[in-house]
Amino acid sequence: MTKTDSADGTREAAAPERLSPREVRRRQRIELGREQMLETAEELFAERGYYETSLKDVAQRCEFSVGSIYSFFDSKEALYLAVLMRRGPGRLEEMKRLAAAGGPAGERFVALVTGELEHRRKYPAWAQLHAQMTKVGAREVADVPQDYKDFHRETVRILAGVAADGQADGTVRPGDPHALARMCSALIDSFTLMDPMISDEPEGIGAEEFLTFVQETFTTR
Repeated sequence: MTKTDSADGTREAAAPERLSPREVRRRQRIELGREQMLETAEELFAERGYYETSLKDVAQRCEFSVGSIYSFFDSKEALYLAVLMRRGPGRLEEMKRLAAAGGPAGERFVALVTGELEHRRKYPAWAQLHAQMTKVGAREVADVPQDYKDFHRETVRILAGVAADGQADGTVRPGDPHALARMCSALIDSFTLMDPMISDEPEGIGAEEFLTFVQETFTTR
């Protein structure tokens, strides 16, 4: 081994440079600023719709300059996609965990729906934004970004897989599994828009009542 090789090996093995407390705080401020922008944009997109929300509106509400928003997001479209996707990955992993759990598939199907309702109630502005995209003729909603379409298709695929398992063990009603999953997904979106804990709908139905409906409609109980 040459002296140069030895030096290179030493550099490769060296521990990564430790950040100074000042740099750590700076990075934390940057991340907090980005999260604040996303939270604000999520609220505004849900309240006003995509086309009625401008970057200036977002900047004013979260007390940042428009230039600061552009330092994180290239465009309103990029901000919109980031708002949609930030609630997705964690939810997808939870769905996979529930789908792979033991027990009758019919129970897992209902558990997936229950988990989805809990997720939406935890993030009500995002839930409204997601549900609004499914409304026919909803002009206030932008075209759905391809990345988000892919995410949504994966959630339907997971639900369809459990439906197929349920048909095999006799706990889910007959029918095309993918069609059943899409139907159930659409019902969840409809419920979201009239859930009193998410929307402004004064006379919605409760989650327990909705879950009973899902169980009676899709499973053999």
